[in-house]
Amino acid sequence: MTARIFCIFLIVLSASVAVSSGQGSNSSKPYTVTGTVLDNKTKEPMQYATVSLLTLPDSTLGNGIITDKNGQFKVGTSKAGSYILRINFIGYQTYYVDVILNAQNPVKNIGTVVLGSSSVDMDAVTVTANERAVEYKIDRKVVHVGEQYSALSGTAVDILQSVPSIDVDIENNVAIRGNSNFTVLIDGRPSVLEGNEALQQIPAGMIQNIEIITNPSAKFDPEGTGGIINIITKKRKITGLNGIIHANVGLDDKYGGDVLLNYRTKKFNFFGGIDYNERNYPGSVERRQETYSDDTVKYLNAEGDYNRARKSYSGRAGFEWFPDDKNTISLSGRYGYRLSSGMSTTEYEEWTNFSPAKTTYTNLENSMRGGNFYAINSDYTHNFNGTNAEAEDHRLDVHFMFYSREGEEESLNYLLDKDTISDGQKSTENGPGKGINYRINYEQAFTKLVNIEIGTEGRIRESNESNGLYFYDAANDIFLFQSKFSNDVTYTRNINGIYGLLRGEFRKLGYQLGFRGEYTFRDVNMNEQGTFNINRWDYFPTLHMSYQFNENNQMMASYSRRIDRPRGWYLEPFITWSNAFNVRRGNPDLQPEYIGSYELGYQRNFGEASSVSAEMYYRVTDNKIEEVEEVYRDNIRLSTRANVGTDYALGTEIMLNTDFTEWWQSDISGNFYNYRVKGDINGEALDRESFTWSVEWNSIFKIAENTRIQINPEFDSREIEAQETESATFEVDGAVRQSFLDNNLSVTLQVRDIFNTDRHESETEGRDFHSYRLYLRRAPIVMLNITWRINNYRNDGGNGSMGEGGGDEGGEM
Repeated sequence: MTARIFCIFLIVLSASVAVSSGQGSNSSKPYTVTGTVLDNKTKEPMQYATVSLLTLPDSTLGNGIITDKNGQFKVGTSKAGSYILRINFIGYQTYYVDVILNAQNPVKNIGTVVLGSSSVDMDAVTVTANERAVEYKIDRKVVHVGEQYSALSGTAVDILQSVPSIDVDIENNVAIRGNSNFTVLIDGRPSVLEGNEALQQIPAGMIQNIEIITNPSAKFDPEGTGGIINIITKKRKITGLNGIIHANVGLDDKYGGDVLLNYRTKKFNFFGGIDYNERNYPGSVERRQETYSDDTVKYLNAEGDYNRARKSYSGRAGFEWFPDDKNTISLSGRYGYRLSSGMSTTEYEEWTNFSPAKTTYTNLENSMRGGNFYAINSDYTHNFNGTNAEAEDHRLDVHFMFYSREGEEESLNYLLDKDTISDGQKSTENGPGKGINYRINYEQAFTKLVNIEIGTEGRIRESNESNGLYFYDAANDIFLFQSKFSNDVTYTRNINGIYGLLRGEFRKLGYQLGFRGEYTFRDVNMNEQGTFNINRWDYFPTLHMSYQFNENNQMMASYSRRIDRPRGWYLEPFITWSNAFNVRRGNPDLQPEYIGSYELGYQRNFGEASSVSAEMYYRVTDNKIEEVEEVYRDNIRLSTRANVGTDYALGTEIMLNTDFTEWWQSDISGNFYNYRVKGDINGEALDRESFTWSVEWNSIFKIAENTRIQINPEFDSREIEAQETESATFEVDGAVRQSFLDNNLSVTLQVRDIFNTDRHESETEGRDFHSYRLYLRRAPIVMLNITWRINNYRNDGGNGSMGEGGGDEGGEM
């Protein structure tokens, strides 16, 4: 399996390098033209400006590139002669200059080119070019949400379902390369909610881009072994009032909407938004379970219908103040509510190998989890050199966030025997949590070779939880409190860290060295069970390197060490009833996971239309935390968390972007990896291995000037965990978008799982049980989305930048 992964990576890498060598490169051309492009008003470098070398006399394209982050370019040609150099950018006047290249003048430096805004009224301009759905950068993947038409009416989770490196199951749980432990940032700031919960609350309409960072630097919080998902929200830098309004409706009671407004002056920027979403996902479920005790086998079969629902609403507002060209002060806040619920009606059959007569009954289950939350953010940025484009980076950033969230959970079960309640129980869990996050970051670039960045970051959290269990009293038709199964927990965790980075460039070689140290204090107080605490330092080195062969070829390598600390309820050493057939118990002896991640990648651009990238990765996780199941009694299963040993993942990820024609844009990606987990469960040896792969194909067809069709087929192969095996899945999503009124109004019809092929099957096996589960979600899922842009609320054409923490502008999500 390992050899298979390595061969796949080498084949793609070799083919890419071969094509690269065959086509040549700008840096190897004997005749070159260099220069720098600046914006006329801001005097800032213009990244992504198109530079073309046109041959005379017919003005055909001889070669072309785009400018780098410093606005610089170097375009070459293999033939001497007379050329026209053309520099253009959307919304700016095109620049032309005659250039003669020969043996006496092989290199021409045209100096600094300043592009002025076009005299055309940009509010009346309709830009029809498609942006790449997924863009690869040196340390992350950038998902351009504007090109994800098939997920436009949903949330961040819906967008991530068709993104390389990301897996989403039927319950909307997200994983990065098979790892569900990751960190979610909103504009570079920690989210108020847990990772999966946060992604399910953010409307797709409020998202500009999503960054997937699989090997973060020491600057980032190392929590979350899978990496970081950074949500970049929409924001504007042009003056005046602008905004965007979304409304959507779909089959099976799906509807929602959001509004985002922005008003900017020379000194201030005010922004605000509201959103509401309600989603229902009906379906059916089938379960088969066997439990073993001595020579007795107990069987349990179940079939039924369910409906999983999500409801959320929130409001956010804030302002930024620019007192001068060196300082920015911002204050923002968000308040909201989220609710996840489920209802099911399931018919059960029970029997044993000694008593084949079946006992039948009906189970009714209602569950909910949710509560209010809010966050207040304050930021201060000082640029020591102001906005001078020629100045080297020298800045101080200060961030502070206070947050609070309520958690209320209830699960209600009734067992019916011929429409009469024979048994029942209610489980409850509630309690508030609050915390403070802070970060102080200082950055200075001394030379191109030496840049430093140092900082301190802290995360302080407190929560109180009460767990209760109630049994149904049929005689009095009430639920009676069960004190021996009810507990109170107080949880405190303080993490304070310091970090430093040293980075720079030497000719074609780029490097970044990082180191972070974190001190953790944790105290978990559990009534009569006692107190469990830790005091520990952890250390996290990182290394990133790149080599730029030429403008179109780059090799990257990186290493990072990360951690995943057990969540509070993972540690609670008492029984908590989830429903009538499942209980859970925490494990206070859990140790945190430590992960070492290695990556090697290659990127090759073929002109402006096509590119290929290949990444090889190796991940080792020590103290692997897995959900472990066993029989509690009869057909009731007990789940807990345990350190099962070490897991290994060796794989390669490949992506090809190409425009087959002017009307067909395509992105094909694949992830192939060998997974192995080795250790023990309950004293029994564990050694499981599988080869896992997935392929996604995203195609956008330009049918007319304002009409787009998008098709997304996706296949995920069989996948294993310590006890569970998940079957392969396949689905096809699609969307049609039509724009009106100079692109200010757009209507999108999206259909997910068009052919109703998305079956989610899994088997779980332990020493005393075996179970099978099948979920079928009602499909296809159809949504209609309407978008209205106020004052042409669109992207800024790429002239804005997204730095390592995400954008500084915008509000807390």
